[in-house]
Amino acid sequence: MMVNRLFIPLIFLLSLASSAGSVFGSENSNGFLSGKDPGGNETCRLIKDNITRGVDAKSVTKTNIQLGNNVCYVVKCAIDAGGELRLIVMGALEAGSTPDVVSRCCADAGAEPWMIAKIMENMGEDRGVSPPEDTFIPVDPYHRGTSSGRFISPSAF
Repeated sequence: MMVNRLFIPLIFLLSLASSAGSVFGSENSNGFLSGKDPGGNETCRLIKDNITRGVDAKSVTKTNIQLGNNVCYVVKCAIDAGGELRLIVMGALEAGSTPDVVSRCCADAGAEPWMIAKIMENMGEDRGVSPPEDTFIPVDPYHRGTSSGRFISPSAF
């Protein structure tokens, strides 16, 4: 009787400790933050196969990101397959990724930072966005008030 009273709580505590280790022991089970493919290497293999067969790296990158794959994982696989970096960046941006994420993923995949910066700089020109021009309007320090010459009271604001 005494053995049963000690044995059952001991078994319960051991099972609790072993299940807590399996729950809290893995850092990230699906690999979302680490850039790993949760489904194995199937996605990366398909990306590499498509790029080596001559499919446009931009469309491969864009399609795989739009299908819900991890941006960094897709960019890394596309760079590893030998895709052109400019096309990979364009595809990731067109898929809806932000430029800071795309540049970080490219750098993590081994692309040179100066190349990434040059591509990102030229991306604005490719999309029809011109760099901001100097729109400084000089202010006449001697002409104060409204066009009628009266001063505007600060209480009117």
